[in-house]
This record gives sequence, C-alpha cells and structure tokens, in this order.
Amino acid sequence: RGGSYMKKIFIFSILAFFMIFTNVTVTFATGFGVGKINNHERPILPYKNEIEENNGYYLGKDEKSVYLTFDCGYENGYTSSILDTLKENDVKATFFITGHYLTSSTDLVRRMTDDGHIIGNHTYAHKHFTKESSSDMLKDISKLEEKYYDLMGSEISHFVRPPAGEFNKEALNTLKNNDYKTIFWSLAYVDWYKDKYNGNDYAYNEVLKRIHNGAIILMHTVSKDNMMDLDKIIKKLKSDGYSFKSLYEL
Repeated sequence: RGGSYMKKIFIFSILAFFMIFTNVTVTFATGFGVGKINNHERPILPYKNEIEENNGYYLGKDEKSVYLTFDCGYENGYTSSILDTLKENDVKATFFITGHYLTSSTDLVRRMTDDGHIIGNHTYAHKHFTKESSSDMLKDISKLEEKYYDLMGSEISHFVRPPAGEFNKEALNTLKNNDYKTIFWSLAYVDWYKDKYNGNDYAYNEVLKRIHNGAIILMHTVSKDNMMDLDKIIKKLKSDGYSFKSLYEL
C-alpha cells in the first residue's frame, strides 16, 4: 500500500511540474446529474452555487410548479402527438433543438413556435462544451441562432442546454458573459432510446415518483413512452395542484 501511495505522489508531482513549467491549464469537466431522488425531495447538488452564480438553473422555486422541457436531437415520429397533447391540455413547454433537428424537422419547429412554445438552443452540432474552446462553443450556439432566424424569421431564445449535460466553470462563465441562461434539470429518467418502448405507464411512474416543487423536467421527444404517457402525466400533476410554468418565470 505504501509503495502504491508513493507512486501516486510521484505521478502527481510530475504532472504539477509539467503544468507549471509548460504553462498548461487543465479544465475539469462535470457531467450533470441528480440521481434517483424519490419522496418528492428537491435535489441539492454540490455544484449548485457554481451553476446559479453563472445564470444557470436546474430547479425552480419551492412551490407547486413545474417546468416542462424536451430535448430534440432528431425526429422519431412522436413529436406531433406530443404537441397535440400539450395543446389539448393548454400546457406550454420548451423544446431544446439541435441543428439537425431544425433543418430536418423545420415544419415541426415552426409548429412549436406557432403553438406558443419556447425554442431553446441545444447547439448546432451537439458537441460537448468541455471538449471545445469557448470561442468554438459560442460559434456552435450562434450557428443555430443564425439558421433558426433564416428559417423562422425570428430569434431563438437565449436558453441553452449543454449537450449531454457536460459543463465546467469556464463554459458556464462564458455563457453568462454572453447573456445566455444555462438550463439543466432536476427530474430525468432513461427515455432516449428511440427503439425502446417500456409500456406499463413507464414514463408516468418515473415522473410521479420523482416529482417535486419547482421541478425542471427533462424529456426526450424520441420516446414512445413519453408520447403515450404525457396526457396522463399532465392531468395527474394538475389534479395534484401543480401548475406548468414557462422558463421565463424562473
């Protein structure tokens, strides 16, 4: 054990020497996640202050309200039905889109805006922020903004969701300094496999057992479970006293 410890100290010393004398800056990445929180508890994360100090949000106020958000990387045939359900229940959501989704499903994005939903920026190429320079990250965000304006004739919102939830302090600070708000989530579950349908009220049960005050809910439009269960989820949350709010109300 002693030899292993000394070996680690030696490796760390060499790394520190290399960083100091070669002027290298190491940036550490964090993958966002809240884990499985049940009993209607509001998650408290170790990097809570770092996010909030940089115009970031993963949770709303401690009141019976929720914020419904969807990530859209590509179309799987369910988004139209999801939009129908939202309209029938008079609920507005935020759809975080990529460049591929915008160009391949332009009519659906146009319907989202026509129905009064917020369009969020999930970047053009869905590259992890921690693997890009700040300037490249901003270029990818701007590219989606420009393409959106070309196709829609209006500006996309300044809500940004980091691809795969990957972030670091530099990325958060860059977004803040460029007037963006970083949106994470406080409730999510495995729903991104396009060919997997769990059935048995899977999405409904996952949401209801984790719901909490001020929840920012992350769902993916590729999920048949979400499409099938959304109406039941909305009706149950409303009957339990939750209201659906806009990200602009954060």
